[in-house]
Amino acid sequence: MAMIGNEAAAGSSWNVVMDHSQNLALRADYQMSPETFETSSMFVVVGHRGCGKNKVLPQGSTPETRLSIRENTITSFNLASKNEADFVEFDVQVTKDGIPIIFHDDVIVAEDQIPRHIREITLEEFRGMGPQTESTKVSKSLYRKAVDGSIALWTTDVEDSMCILAEAFAEVQPSTGFNIELKFGDDGSTTVEELHRVIDAVLQDVRQLANGRMIYFSSFHPDAVQILRKKMSLYPVFFLTNGGSQTYNDPRRNSIEAAIEVCREGNLQGIVSEVKAVLQHPASVALVKSQGLFFFTYGELNNFGEAVLKQKSWGIDGVIVDHVLEMVRVARQQEEPASPSSAAPGRRTVPVMY
Repeated sequence: MAMIGNEAAAGSSWNVVMDHSQNLALRADYQMSPETFETSSMFVVVGHRGCGKNKVLPQGSTPETRLSIRENTITSFNLASKNEADFVEFDVQVTKDGIPIIFHDDVIVAEDQIPRHIREITLEEFRGMGPQTESTKVSKSLYRKAVDGSIALWTTDVEDSMCILAEAFAEVQPSTGFNIELKFGDDGSTTVEELHRVIDAVLQDVRQLANGRMIYFSSFHPDAVQILRKKMSLYPVFFLTNGGSQTYNDPRRNSIEAAIEVCREGNLQGIVSEVKAVLQHPASVALVKSQGLFFFTYGELNNFGEAVLKQKSWGIDGVIVDHVLEMVRVARQQEEPASPSSAAPGRRTVPVMY
């Protein structure tokens, strides 16, 4: 059976047993280590940034047919929960004044179109950007890099204000697990001091607010996952990799084999790979599982039912998806495999549940 950890109280190690009826049961008799992990046919569906990432289109482009919900917000997380995602995945960074916030991009761009790192702004500045839930508040519009590389206004059909990690713990359905991704820049310039600053701030929130919630951590930064594991042993830590679909200066990021070595050296519990690498090299599933590791995937191909069912048959433990409702149905075999075009609900017709 697949087990994902909980921390219920300081000094206690808990795990969650996920049975085939998708019920969750806490047990306190399990100490996490790769050697004692068990996996089964339980297949985990994780909502990517809640109910899916936002694509910003160049000016004049035809809008997508799917309703867009602002990513990494309480509304998006809770809709993914109502659509029966087991976990929601989100990106955590830490502001200049030490507050863990939820935001994906390496930089945030407001009306002046000057890119700023989250570590360079305060919580108050972060709160002043993007949509606001209080009508009396005036905020700066957000911009984002569009698919053609241009900078365009970032809007969605269903808006919500951006949130901090503490609010996610307080306001997201407690039965929904969290995949907390620690977000650092891809350029490799993050200092060791900054890694510790971010990890310490995030762990402080988690230890104070988790309250038995299912949690696992992940990061693309190989040093970050190893530092995190040394500081915290009660929750699983996964290493994120593109699986070789993109080349980085750090060779630890360039293959699934290298990711296995990162896990071995850091005593990590799993790998999350870009799905293309797995579909191109199915033998990688058996290789990862032979090391006693969980194996999840992410990427746009996970919005195709055929790809999800193929991975499930190979022994992949979970998929991170944008099209949560459709892929939950496919994974639970409630309907025939669906492509994004045939499964997507029409714009403004999807029931948005609050």
